Amino acid sequence: QAFFRSPPTKVSIHSPASDENQRNRTTLSVQVPHDAGEALQDVVLVQISGTEAWDWGRRNPQLYRGPYGLHQRGQEGLATASLSASGRQLTIRLDPPIEPGQQVNVIFRGITPEAQIYMWTTRFVPAGTNPLASVGPTLRQHVYRSDTFH
Repeated sequence: QAFFRSPPTKVSIHSPASDENQRNRTTLSVQVPHDAGEALQDVVLVQISGTEAWDWGRRNPQLYRGPYGLHQRGQEGLATASLSASGRQLTIRLDPPIEPGQQVNVIFRGITPEAQIYMWTTRFVPAGTNPLASVGPTLRQHVYRSDTFH
């Protein structure tokens, strides 16, 4: 059975467009600890707050390794994403898996939803047979009302 000896705990979400209804580049960053024991295969986010489902975009995400950078470019074909029917559960498959000691950044392009606080639970699935998922921290993202006056 595959499991993390030391599961990922350093995970963050970056969303530079913080006003509602803007084109957005949402980046999920996950650091796999040096002593994880297994590579990271899947990341699962479940949205637990926000009346509207977060827009992850229609295209598969881009990916890059190393520290987060606002203008960093990602590669295509290294990650796939699937959404549940409700749009609340996002599963990211990393192929190839991310080895211990590396940080992965997964880029999504969508539109920011309506103004409120959005939160997600995180789960990390190791590569290997019969994997045992580890629960990670809760992520939080604020979206603000865009007050435009004409």
